[in-house]
Amino acid sequence: MLLKTPKFWYTKTSGTQELPTHFCALSQILKPVSVLYQLGHRLNQKFTKRYKAPLPVICIGNVTAGGSGKTPTCISLSSLIKKSGLFSSPYFLTRGYGGNDTGPRHIEDHDTVHQVGDEPLLLASYSNTIISKNRVDGAKKAHDLGADVIIMDDGLQNMSIDKTLSFMVIDGSMGLGNQLTLPAGPLREPVTRLDTVDLIICNGRSEKNEFSMQIEGDTAVNVKTNEQKPIAAFQQKACHALAGIGNPRRFFNFLERAGVECDTRVFPDHHEYRQDDIQFKDESPVLMTEKDAVKCTKFAGNEHWYIPVKAVPDAKFSECLLKLLREKIDG
Repeated sequence: MLLKTPKFWYTKTSGTQELPTHFCALSQILKPVSVLYQLGHRLNQKFTKRYKAPLPVICIGNVTAGGSGKTPTCISLSSLIKKSGLFSSPYFLTRGYGGNDTGPRHIEDHDTVHQVGDEPLLLASYSNTIISKNRVDGAKKAHDLGADVIIMDDGLQNMSIDKTLSFMVIDGSMGLGNQLTLPAGPLREPVTRLDTVDLIICNGRSEKNEFSMQIEGDTAVNVKTNEQKPIAAFQQKACHALAGIGNPRRFFNFLERAGVECDTRVFPDHHEYRQDDIQFKDESPVLMTEKDAVKCTKFAGNEHWYIPVKAVPDAKFSECLLKLLREKIDG
C-alpha cells in the first residue's frame, strides 16, 4: 500500500512548520523499531555477495524515503555523459517499483505502467532502460544488449553490485527531517551515510560540501494530443494541478514561481490513477508532472497537460562528476 509521508518525520528544523508535541513523541516511541531496522540493514550489507560488472556503474540514490528528484537527475546525467563523449550507450537500471514484472526486462514502447512501473516508463522515453528486481541480473542484461555504462536508479541501499561512482540526491526543501531512520524518521540509513558517497547534489538550496541543482521547465505538453504551449500561456487562467510524487509541494511551488495559480489535488507517490482522479467539475486546464502523465494517457482529455522538466546542476558539479568518472575509469 502506498502511503503519504508521515508529518512527524519532519520538524521545524527541516524547513516545515513546527509540529505538535505528540508528533515528536511518535518518533521516540518508534525508535526501538528503528534500531531493529538498522540492524537488519547492516546484516544485509555484511552478507550480501557483490558483483563487479564488466562496465562502469553509476549509482544515483537518496538516503530518505520518498522523492528527492532522482529521476530527472538520472535523465540529466545520461545526457551529460553522452555529450562528454565518455560513453555512447548508457542504460538505466531500475527495480521497476509498481510494476508486476520482476525482470530482467528491457522496456519497449508497448510496455505498460502495470507491467514495469511509472518511473521506468518515464526513463525509457529518454534512454534504454532495464527493470530488474535482481539488480545483478539486470546489469548483465544491460551489458549483453550493448550498454557501455549503467546508470543505477535508486540503488544506494542495494549492495549487490559494486559501484564505480555513487552520489546522493537530497531534497533541499525537506532536508533530512528529524534525522532518524525508518520508521521513526525518513532516513533509510543513518545520517553518516552522507560521508560515504562520492558526491552530494541538493535539489534546491545546498549546504556545505553539496552541489546545487535546479529543476527547470518552460513548456506544457498536452497528454492527449502532444500539442505544446509555453507555461506562460496558463498565467491569468483558472487552472487545476495534481501530483502523485514524493514531494507534491515541489511541483506546486514550481508552478507558482512560473506565475500559474492552481487549486491542487495531492495523491500518494506512484498512485495508480483512475479517470475520476483527474476530472474536475469545469473544463479548466489540468497540469501534472510527466511521471503522472504516463499513467493517464488512456483516459486524458484535451484539458490535461504535463510539464516536462530537467535537472540543471551547477557547472562545478558537472566538471567534478566528469573528472571523477575519468579518474575511476583510468584508475
